[in-house]
Amino acid sequence: MRIGICDDEQILRRELLGHCIKYKEQHPMEFEVVGFSSGEEVVSYSEQIDILFLDVQMNGMDGLQTAKKIRETNNQMIIIFLTGYTSYLQDGYHVKAFRYLLKPLKYEDFIDTMNAAIEEYQKDTKVFVARNTSSAFIRIKEIMYVEAQDHYTVVRTKAAMYESDNSMAEWEIILNDGSFYRVHKSFIVNMEYVQEIKKTILMDNGEKVLLSLRKSTKFIQLCREYRRRNAR
Repeated sequence: MRIGICDDEQILRRELLGHCIKYKEQHPMEFEVVGFSSGEEVVSYSEQIDILFLDVQMNGMDGLQTAKKIRETNNQMIIIFLTGYTSYLQDGYHVKAFRYLLKPLKYEDFIDTMNAAIEEYQKDTKVFVARNTSSAFIRIKEIMYVEAQDHYTVVRTKAAMYESDNSMAEWEIILNDGSFYRVHKSFIVNMEYVQEIKKTILMDNGEKVLLSLRKSTKFIQLCREYRRRNAR
């Protein structure tokens, strides 16, 4: 996942970068952060940006103009406007702004916004699963766990099971959004579907997954943090 920060004030870019680094330290997930000092830099950037923090008031191409340009070719990017004025809130609906963060920034507000943005990002993110002549696109959020077999892996959703040529190491990279944890050499588990943790892990569908003793304490801690973070 790639996060963009676009603001013509270097101080704010540094502040947001610091928030992102702190957030990353507190959550078991991987993402890259790239900075931009103008709207022109963002629209000319050739790589994919998944979540963009975009200042409304900038010299040259302002935030609204930048967002309109982005929406000409990209409707999936999650755009979060940065502004010191609530008068801009209505304008954001025209460019499908996800949220606003009001200046001066508060880390608590940033956490809430990041949690919501990542959840939104995960909703429709799909992964390609293939082995031999069988293949399918499945939503990452629907994966309950991944299990290692002899020379392949099995992806379990509530609806079905899929065989994959990906290794467990490759799945760890793919499933790095903060919802998954490798609880055993043979299992990666989605914490959303965990019902009970004892010597094994009881999943929502009644299946049990092996839990490594040396990873149990860490996993219980991560599950608590996940539930707190995603409390409804």
